[in-house]
Amino acid sequence: MARLPGTVAVIGSGLAGLASSVVLAARGHDVVVYEKNPWLGGKAAVLAESGFRFDMGPTILTLPSVLRRIFAEAGREIEQELPMTRLDPQWRCLFEGGDVLDLREDVATMAAELDRFAGGRNSDGYRDFITVSKRLHDISEKFFFWKSVEGLRDTLDMRRNMNPDTLAQVLALRMGSTVAGVIRRRVPDARVAQMLDHFTQYVGSSPFASPAVLCAIGHMQTGEGIWYPHGGTRAVVEALVSLGRSLGVRHQTGIGIARILSRGGRVSAIRAEDGTEIPVTAVVSNMDSVRTHRELVGDDTGRKFERERRREPACSGVVLYLGLNRAYDHLAHHTFVFSRDPKREFDDIYRRGEPADDPT
Repeated sequence: MARLPGTVAVIGSGLAGLASSVVLAARGHDVVVYEKNPWLGGKAAVLAESGFRFDMGPTILTLPSVLRRIFAEAGREIEQELPMTRLDPQWRCLFEGGDVLDLREDVATMAAELDRFAGGRNSDGYRDFITVSKRLHDISEKFFFWKSVEGLRDTLDMRRNMNPDTLAQVLALRMGSTVAGVIRRRVPDARVAQMLDHFTQYVGSSPFASPAVLCAIGHMQTGEGIWYPHGGTRAVVEALVSLGRSLGVRHQTGIGIARILSRGGRVSAIRAEDGTEIPVTAVVSNMDSVRTHRELVGDDTGRKFERERRREPACSGVVLYLGLNRAYDHLAHHTFVFSRDPKREFDDIYRRGEPADDPT
């Protein structure tokens, strides 16, 4: 494929940055990925010590169709490049008092388990939740899942979409409702509600403050399952790096980017932390959006972003890695030990900005 003129810089080699570099290269662009750390993959790093190996970032892979689409851009089949195993149960839940509940992929199987665990109202409520989740997923796919979204106006083509059907679908996104509200109106058992709340943790949000459209994650997970990439999440990084290199992507580690430079309203270059200016025709930033505007863009564009949207950078987490010399039969591949009071837990983190006294 003939290369298009100019170079696209991808700042940050997290999963989204690597995926972007692959798609851009497959579409004919000259691409360079700049990574401040000495490794590629961002949070999807690996810790190996004393015979133990830990995925330091995400350990659950959902929506393999997204990766499949990325590999297809380059004419590759993901099954050949990245072997994966489907996991069911998807995770195990441990509650105060010793109650145990496994999240099953099949909706009917999960409903039957909830009937046994908490009674018929909860199994019926779960089915209804998945129905709502599916509708929200379908609508979000249609309007913004594959688009860059900064606000509701970005999801709509006002000329083409302002009709009763479109308005009804947008209203169905339940912008004024929260995830926790949707769940608790259907599921009376606090344990079951807490399990369903946890879908929003993929995006680091409190279910008591997250818009109801994020309930769509429930159907995404039941529809496509949870997967284990052979070799752990790091295998996804390695597959994307290898695919990118085969397409001509260059990866530069140990180079921090301090500024995105523009001329006449268009990107012209990037400035490295050592002062070197590198000419580019476009930039993809895989940094947090707030830090991108505040630190890399600046000028009028950055100031406008700050004025229009009062945002904070994404929330961090604390992780403890334990190397154990035995297996424990009561633990699944993913096990969540839930807090006694989710409302208080999320208030601690998101309202008071403190580590939760009793964390999940």
